[in-house]
Amino acid sequence: MAAVRLDTHPHILLADDDDALRELLDFTLTRAGYLVTCCTNGRDLADRLEEGDPFDLIISDLRMPALTGLDVLERQADKSRRAPFICMTAFGDQQTHDRARRFGAVTTLDKPFDLDEMVELVHATSLRRPDGAAALRN
Repeated sequence: MAAVRLDTHPHILLADDDDALRELLDFTLTRAGYLVTCCTNGRDLADRLEEGDPFDLIISDLRMPALTGLDVLERQADKSRRAPFICMTAFGDQQTHDRARRFGAVTTLDKPFDLDEMVELVHATSLRRPDGAAALRN
């Protein structure tokens, strides 16, 4: 029988085509104790999700080359088991926020945002499960 352990380092999949912001978020979230895997565009994000690696949280910019974060979120909407999805955008009109929410986004943050608030949101979201249990990994 395989041992099950409480994962004390939730794994985040982070996608943003802005190198400076992606690197800043990677650094900030890593210092906060998270494992972070980065993608530079929507195609990379979709490919990583198709590979089936277990992620506790997805954070994605909405406007990126190849595929938008919204396109990827829409593709994930019908999956029964998927990680929570936080969207970021510099173009945050109400229609964009509503569409992201309709496809299952936890929230959509308008850029620029406070890094401390992002870390608090990530902490609350990455540990949330539909059944109330903490993230578990084999």
